[in-house]
Amino acid sequence: MGGTRENESVPALRRAVRILDLVGDREVPPNAGEIARLLDLPRSSVHGLVAVMTELGLLEQTGGHGSGYRPGPRLLDWAAHVSSPRDLLGAFHHLVGACPELGNYTVSLGALDGDEVVYLASRASERGLGVHYNVGLKLPAIYTATGKIQLAAMTPSALREWISLYPLATWPAPLTARCPVTPDEVLKEIHQAAELGYALDDEQIHAGVWCFAAPVRDSRGMTVAGLGLSQPKPAHEECDPQKLARLAVSSAAELSALLGYRRRDKEVGV
Repeated sequence: MGGTRENESVPALRRAVRILDLVGDREVPPNAGEIARLLDLPRSSVHGLVAVMTELGLLEQTGGHGSGYRPGPRLLDWAAHVSSPRDLLGAFHHLVGACPELGNYTVSLGALDGDEVVYLASRASERGLGVHYNVGLKLPAIYTATGKIQLAAMTPSALREWISLYPLATWPAPLTARCPVTPDEVLKEIHQAAELGYALDDEQIHAGVWCFAAPVRDSRGMTVAGLGLSQPKPAHEECDPQKLARLAVSSAAELSALLGYRRRDKEVGV
């Protein structure tokens, strides 16, 4: 076959993907014979594959016997459940532009990447408070509010697996004196975040700065990021932390709604 040997594991699946790629790129839907010729595949194999793929809705025949094939309706069903990074960023910028109440805070969007959070977007406070997260910045997930809330959204088994992949010995040194330093302290903060529906970075990344974060969910209900609101921590009691926590939760919920998420079960809030 074309001078290259297919991986002998699940070769039919690999061929099916090649067929989907081909029919998706062709302006004129190719028939089974043309697919076999263009992909240098056995005709008998292609006829069997396209028949099953048509039965499953992955392909759609354009006419009668011998006619061409195009991508099937089942692919559209799957695509409807996928939120691309562009969707997420577009929704984020729409949110911060449409909510004047967020102007007093630095608003950040961070996604879990292994044991770190990578910042996908950030809008600095309109009040020039000097708190900002550059796009592409990576910080330890265990110290950031956006990281902790995504860990809190994991199932117990997934969290145990995460901890086994990134044990204490691999954790970075605390960034400030306010960082938790033992696994028990980290787990306590994560469990509190799960109960409350938001996470707090209380001067753990920047001295004098706190951040409240809530989970961002896509149309499938999967947590895809954390939305954080940051500001210099007030020296006195003029700021109500619960008010900022509620704003973080409501803003993350609005961003999730923009991604197609619809609340299904009772969720913990503030």
